[in-house]
Amino acid sequence: MMTQSVQKLRSVTVQCLKNQAWVAQRCFVAESFFSRFKGLIGTQIIPQGEGLLITRCNDIHMWFMSIPIDVVFIQKQNDQIYRVTSVYSQVPPWKALPLRDGNAHETLELPAHTISRCQIERGDLLCIA
Repeated sequence: MMTQSVQKLRSVTVQCLKNQAWVAQRCFVAESFFSRFKGLIGTQIIPQGEGLLITRCNDIHMWFMSIPIDVVFIQKQNDQIYRVTSVYSQVPPWKALPLRDGNAHETLELPAHTISRCQIERGDLLCIA
């Protein structure tokens, strides 16, 4: 289950435009310094259809994480459309080195296997509303 601190954040939906797949029907938005820094630390389970959008973020770490996640780095194109700049599937907890994408503006942290389920690839467009 997502931690209570994450569940208090506002949420948006995320849909892949190439195949209309729902990436996250409830994606919490980490906008404050603390919520962006904490991310999903302490989360034991991310239910399918949920995720975390970290604003103003183009690198993440996996220290203190207890579960693997899928990571999608995105770049804002206009009001609700984002281009995928890179994807990382099933990133293990406690991965020693951070993940970084200098072209990204934001980061999506999703349940493991979401990238394959939704067939998300670099260059895809996502609608975040």
